[in-house]
Parts: sequence; structure tokens; C-alpha cells
Amino acid sequence: MNYFGVSDKGPYRAENQDCFDGAVVAGGVLAVVCDGMGGAVGGQMASELAVSRFMAFARAALEASDGEDPADALRQAADAANRKVFRYAEQTAGYTGMGTTLVAGYWRDDTAMFVNVGDSRAYRMAKDGILQITKDHSLVQQMIDRGEITPSQGRHHPRRNIITRAVGSEQFVTCDEFTLPIREGDRFLLCSDGLTNALEEAEVHRVLLAEDDPESACRKLVSEAVDGEARDNVTAVVIYARKGSA
Repeated sequence: MNYFGVSDKGPYRAENQDCFDGAVVAGGVLAVVCDGMGGAVGGQMASELAVSRFMAFARAALEASDGEDPADALRQAADAANRKVFRYAEQTAGYTGMGTTLVAGYWRDDTAMFVNVGDSRAYRMAKDGILQITKDHSLVQQMIDRGEITPSQGRHHPRRNIITRAVGSEQFVTCDEFTLPIREGDRFLLCSDGLTNALEEAEVHRVLLAEDDPESACRKLVSEAVDGEARDNVTAVVIYARKGSA
């Protein structure tokens, strides 16, 4: 199982408020992507704090249990990240209201598990198509669910950046959880909305199927997004999975 991540501030932003990390933990791959909000300083701090705390907590929990019950480890790690960001904003002048999205996954043996808060996403790519695993916590997603707009219209909606749930904006946060089997040849993506707002799903699918390794796929995805419609920071972590191996 191989993985690689890239983050780019994009051509229109002065700073990068995205943050990501990945590691081999307890025989599997652990990765997380966060997209901060709350102004230039607050957004960057929120995403960095969330990534750092999530990875530290999840690593300790997974190693202590030798990878058993990873879904619980991911959920508790998201809670720990939320507490870290919330307390920092509460106790530090100038950081009130900061928060961040969070999407994370753990791949081990024949199972992949994910948690998400906000509108950063997880996808699975295979020859038979592309699957969006997570569901956005956003105003636009609510409009799509109500049938007011189509998913295609949502990509360019003027209020597409309004999220309804974030890590650190409240004392407690609920993350969504997803578990699915890993099939031979599956390729996974964690990304911020800077990528999904810039590239159609068909373009993402094409790149991930065409490239032989996660580094080249990840770099190409981010490069195409930055050279195309990206108006935001762009972050992607790509995982190429082989069933039964890590």
C-alpha cells in the first residue's frame, strides 16, 4: 500500500490554510487532510493544530490496540482535534471563530475506514467508476438534498464555501463515519475543496487511473487544479491499495 500527499496554496491565495499528514501505523496507512477557516492566521493555525492532534491521538490509539477497532480510534481522534482547536481559539486572542474541515482514513488489510467533518472529501477510484465516500456538511449540499440545485450547479454556486459543521467551531462536533472493503486495484483520494471545485470528477478519475504510482497521480491532480479553475488552496493525498498488504 503506497501513499503520497501534495498541498499548494494556488495562484490566488497569499497563504496556504490547508494541512495534511500521513504515516504507516499498526500495519496500515493513516492519513488526514484539513482545510482551515477563520482568516489568514486563524485558518492556518486551525488546520495545523487539527492535523497534529488527530495524527498523534490516532497513532497512539491504533498502536495501543494493534490496529483493532480503528473506527473508534478515528472518531476519538477527531474529537481530540476538535477540543484542541476549540480550546486554542477560546484561550488565544485573535483566534475566535477559527475552525477547519477534516477528512481522514485508515487502510489496513482488506478494509478502509473514514471520518469527515465539513466539505473536504474522500473518494474511491476503480475501473468501474468513481465513488464519493463522504458527504459534505455544507449549505450547498443541503440545497442539493432538497432538490433546489443539481450537484453540477453546486460546484459553481456563490455560497459553496459555507460549511455547516467544522472542527473547532463548537465545543463538541459529530463526525460522519464510513467503512468499505478494499478491492484489488482500488485507488483512494483525500482532498480539500480547492481540488473538487477546480476539477470535474471525471478528470480526477482519469488521472488516478492513468498514473502508475500515487506520487505522480497526486502531483498531476494538484497541478491540473492549480493550472485550471482553482481559486483556493489545493491539497490531495492519494493511496494506492493492494488488498491484504500494507
